[in-house]
Amino acid sequence: MDINSLINKNKISLDGYGDNKFIVSGKIYKSPILILPNKITIKKNLRLNNLKKKDLEKIVKSYKLEFLVLGYNLKKRNIFKCKSSLIKVMNTGAACRTINILLFEKRSVGALLFPIKD
Repeated sequence: MDINSLINKNKISLDGYGDNKFIVSGKIYKSPILILPNKITIKKNLRLNNLKKKDLEKIVKSYKLEFLVLGYNLKKRNIFKCKSSLIKVMNTGAACRTINILLFEKRSVGALLFPIKD
């Protein structure tokens, strides 16, 4: 699905997602990615089942983020329950749209996104 990209002075914008991929600033990624205000990190070996709340909080603290958006396909199952104000759990699509807006606003936020797999 294409996303209406906002012009982002950081030059990171999520252009689209779906079919086991993300398109970020024109580049295709086919694995989980961590989007930060000024960089993208590929997380090839990261599995949602192995992810812990403390791992996410460590990302927030390491990069001095306001919070982290965790995006994955909630339709299959909501395996990650988190009540932390530092972590916002959303469907991948909503997470993609949200991070675009927040980066456009120059907010210090990140997103850990897992591709949608049917």
